[in-house]
Amino acid sequence: MFDMTRAQRRIHPRRFVPVILVGLSLIASGCATFRGETCEQFEANRKDTDYSTQYQFSEPDSETAAKNFKPLPRGANAMVRLYRIHLDPPKVKPCRHLTIHKEIYLQQSARLNRTLEEVREIYTSDGTLIATKKESVGDRLRTSGYYTGETLLPIPENTPLGKYRIVSKLVLKTKKKSQAIVLTKTSASFQVLSRR
Repeated sequence: MFDMTRAQRRIHPRRFVPVILVGLSLIASGCATFRGETCEQFEANRKDTDYSTQYQFSEPDSETAAKNFKPLPRGANAMVRLYRIHLDPPKVKPCRHLTIHKEIYLQQSARLNRTLEEVREIYTSDGTLIATKKESVGDRLRTSGYYTGETLLPIPENTPLGKYRIVSKLVLKTKKKSQAIVLTKTSASFQVLSRR
């Protein structure tokens, strides 16, 4: 049997110095030639980017949530017990994407004939609404359960520096009622930094 301890003791540390130096020079030359995406490339790539929220159902988390939350009340169409968003990174430069991570625990009636929308609003630090996006998500949140999701938010080149707040709402629209019902809402803040 080969003894690794003895083999390691026979190799003198000086033999590693040239290998380490070569490795560091390769890394340095690679970093020197690496260039980030330009704003023009970012804008061109936005046209081919899918900005819809991708949701995944989690059976184990759904079972855990069902044990920890009350069941859907009798006669209720839908209820959201958990709705959170997390932004990554919380500080971002123009010509980059911000990732919005989402968690939802949704309870809904199996017989519910409805449309489920997610409405995202972006506000400046003084409370001015600057953007709204509506997305139909009923086909991705078909059953009761725990879901995680994420979507990208592009930060264009001309975005003013400063702090912003994203408010996300889950809205129920039924055929019986023309009025939309806000099931829940949540928010998170981010900051746009200088590109330089």
